[in-house]
Amino acid sequence: MFKGLFGGSRFLKRMNPLMELYSYSKNSEKTYKELMALEPLAKTKGEKAMFNLNRAGLLYDMYKYREAADVMREIPSINPEFDAQCAQMKTRIMAAMTRGEHR
Repeated sequence: MFKGLFGGSRFLKRMNPLMELYSYSKNSEKTYKELMALEPLAKTKGEKAMFNLNRAGLLYDMYKYREAADVMREIPSINPEFDAQCAQMKTRIMAAMTRGEHR
C-alpha cells in the first residue's frame, strides 16, 4: 500500500534527513530553500502531500501563516493518520492567525 503512495523514492531518502537536521538546527529559511529544491523529486500523491505538509510547517515556523494556510489547502486526504497530522497543522496555523500573529 505505501509503495503506491511513496514508492522507494529518492525524494523521501533526501527529505527525511533534511527534516531531521532541521529539528536540530531550527534554520527554517535555509531548510525551506533546500526543501523547495526537492519538489521535482516528489512524484506520487503521498510524496507531494508530505512535501506540502513539511513546506507548510516551515512557513509556519517562519511566521508566514497566510502562505502556510494556502499550502495546507492544496493537500489532499491520504489516510486517517496523515489527515490527523494535517488537522494539527491547520489548527496551529489558525490559532496563530486568530491571535493576530500573522504577517
